[in-house]
Amino acid sequence: MISIKDWEKITLAKFSNALEFQKPSIREKVRKKIEKLYKKGELTRQQLWFGAYFKKEIESLFIPDIEIRYINETLGYGVFAARDFAKMEFIAQYSGIVRKSRRSDRTNAYCFEYTLANGIKTPYTVDAQDQGGIGRLINHSEVPNLQSSLATIDFINYIVLITSKPIKNGEQLCYDYGPDYWSHREKPLTDLCRI
Repeated sequence: MISIKDWEKITLAKFSNALEFQKPSIREKVRKKIEKLYKKGELTRQQLWFGAYFKKEIESLFIPDIEIRYINETLGYGVFAARDFAKMEFIAQYSGIVRKSRRSDRTNAYCFEYTLANGIKTPYTVDAQDQGGIGRLINHSEVPNLQSSLATIDFINYIVLITSKPIKNGEQLCYDYGPDYWSHREKPLTDLCRI
């Protein structure tokens, strides 16, 4: 098990559990677009409910009972439960810098599409390559125990990772990165969370 500070030294990335915007103008454009989508009824009840339900964890930059462990040379590090978790518990928000998407993001393993609403194309990404939180370390699985969802607070979206089933103490936490992630990368032959 390693501490977050030790992880910063190893990865040379700043640990930050907060979602930040590259420029104030990007934050304001995002807020206005999400507000318009809300008025048009484009936001789901779930993302609004998750925003209210997980507001305390998101705003307090909550860190659950987890351990960061080195797995092997192929995977590097992973996140493991340090206690039993029930279904629907908050684990992390995918944090980093919200900025305009770039073509080079296809090769950046730490980019997550910053969704405004389901089914709406977005010009933004959350880049956690040089700065990110716990979500940056959670590995992919075809049979995940976490799910990613949107949570909207004050017309700002947060990508949250929550437990999709009960998780036992010591289990690795994983979510499905989705087909877009693997469209520009070689998909592993084995499930990364089951190694």
